[in-house]
Amino acid sequence: MKIQPLKWLRSLHAKLFLLMALVTSVLTVAVAYNITRNSRREMEAYTKNLTIEAARTIETEILERDPKFQDKRKVEEMLESIAGEDRSIFQMDVFQRIDKTEKVDLLVSSGVESEIQWTPDLGKFMTLKVPSAELVDLSTGTKGWKVYLPIQNPKGDKHPAIGLIRAYCNLERWEIVWANNQSRTLKTLPWVILGEFILLWVILGIFVNDPLRNITEAMERLEQGEASARASVGHTDELGSIANRFNLMASQLQRASSERESFIEEIRGLNANLHNRIDAALADLQTKNAELESLVERNSLLREELSQQERLAVAGQLTATFAHEVGTPLNLVNSHLQLLEGQDDLTDKTRDRLGVIRSQIQRVGEIVRRLLDMTRRPQLKQESVSFNDLVDGLQQLWLPTLTAHGVDFDVDSPKDVLVSADRKQMEQLFINLVNNAVDAMPEGGHIHLRVSQAGDGWSMELRDTGHGIPPEVLPKVFKPMFTTKPEGKGTGLGLSICREIVRTHGGEIRIESEVGQGTTVIFSLPGMARAAA
Repeated sequence: MKIQPLKWLRSLHAKLFLLMALVTSVLTVAVAYNITRNSRREMEAYTKNLTIEAARTIETEILERDPKFQDKRKVEEMLESIAGEDRSIFQMDVFQRIDKTEKVDLLVSSGVESEIQWTPDLGKFMTLKVPSAELVDLSTGTKGWKVYLPIQNPKGDKHPAIGLIRAYCNLERWEIVWANNQSRTLKTLPWVILGEFILLWVILGIFVNDPLRNITEAMERLEQGEASARASVGHTDELGSIANRFNLMASQLQRASSERESFIEEIRGLNANLHNRIDAALADLQTKNAELESLVERNSLLREELSQQERLAVAGQLTATFAHEVGTPLNLVNSHLQLLEGQDDLTDKTRDRLGVIRSQIQRVGEIVRRLLDMTRRPQLKQESVSFNDLVDGLQQLWLPTLTAHGVDFDVDSPKDVLVSADRKQMEQLFINLVNNAVDAMPEGGHIHLRVSQAGDGWSMELRDTGHGIPPEVLPKVFKPMFTTKPEGKGTGLGLSICREIVRTHGGEIRIESEVGQGTTVIFSLPGMARAAA
């Protein structure tokens, strides 16, 4: 049988074989690579733990036998029993705290003390809560673990450590073991892949190629006019089912061949009529679909807007009820307080205390008024506002908070920017946005405000370097009463009020965020213009 490579490459057998060979070889190489990589990681983790355990053993022995370092020879014997050049733990150094300072002095070492590199400021490692381990280049020319372990005070954790242990683990032997394993894996891998290829070739030949060739030959004979052509059925799988269906089709075709011509014209007519009706139905359906999509989109927008207005209404009702319930007893308390202050026989100390009570009552009243202001629909009192003066004033207000949280703030804005806006609402807008940015950066960060002209208005971008917003949460951030802050830290109204303020001024607002990269709030305020020169 003549082999035709190009014809074989176009066959299903070749495609399946090459695809499965590629997949199996990639999987085999990936598994082998993963095994060798994991073996190295396990080796490093094991040697790291071995070094830490050796250091802990020395710590335990010192605390049990000589916690005051009175017998240097005992410590030397302990080190010699664990460390040495012919062992994995080839060197261990024990340092003793110098009086009550944070510095240490070398007490004893398993190596040559004159060759040991150390400084008294190694005492900084005595404050570690867990052992410190790092891979370093050893004096032997190989890699190794260097571990620092504080020797805890036997009097308890509240007392400072009494010393420090430094242990070195030589990875030379382990590197040889790992290299041997890797070499054996690389030598075995080609034979494993070759075996997989041979097995795939045999399996595909038996279960795919031979049945397909049998069915194809029967189809070619039927095409050439041999009405009795049938495929032999040798399998009960899908290919066997295809062969059975082919044989049934051939039998039906043979019986129906005499009736075929009489139906051709009728079928053509039906096809043409059906095609016209389908085209008309599809055109009508496309029109209906377009109308339905438009209605669904409008309905969705209306439902979203209604839901947010309902949330704000509920929040307003709750706040108004709260303000009424709190305001009534506050007014009574304030009235009685005025009566008390009107008495002439009060001492100065009592009047001071009454003054403190009055200031706290006023503070509670201010909080209630702020809550009411947050839930009321903003009423515009537009005026010409200098944007730079507005931001300068707000920066003085933000400065203590930004300084306390380690946050930098800078503005990139053109000079002489005038906006037609409600100054109080603008202040509330920027205060809410900056407070959110600060909350997103508990460990400090940077806030950048950029202002640029966009047509007849201004585009503003407030970007922070915080932890960002997850994608599944981002669509919900403008919903009233929705917050991701811990209980007691957020009302869920800040961003919804910001959007209401921007929309009331005729602009739009959106948020772009990536987890770990920060958040950018972008909003536009149409109708603003640069001041005339």
